[in-house]
Amino acid sequence: MNSSIQLSKIVGGVILSILWVCTFLFIKSTLVIDWTGTGATTTNFKLVVNLIGLLIIVGYHIYTYVRGNAETTKLSLTSVLTIIWLALIIFYPFKDPANTAGGAVGFFALLGGLAVVVFWVRFFSDEIVA
Repeated sequence: MNSSIQLSKIVGGVILSILWVCTFLFIKSTLVIDWTGTGATTTNFKLVVNLIGLLIIVGYHIYTYVRGNAETTKLSLTSVLTIIWLALIIFYPFKDPANTAGGAVGFFALLGGLAVVVFWVRFFSDEIVA
């Protein structure tokens, strides 16, 4: 197994995470999947696409054709987490009066920011031995 960082796995993870964030931004919440044709059983289309996208991102890091070492996978997942956290901070409507979950999302965004900082400190430290 190669002990160097493989850039293709990291770039692939970043592209997938940007596409996943775009599903949140560009798919309307009013779209539904009508399973029966009568409107009795519907599912939010945006939720289905987002869950499938999340499964694709996780599957990419587990079963990817680029079999990198553990450090490559950790760096790729840290990059994905950073992009998702930045998208949350930039695009989530924290001050919207109709949004009742703004405070809770803000709290968990702060915790997510702490996790992002801790993960990047781990990669920027000088004691990593691959």
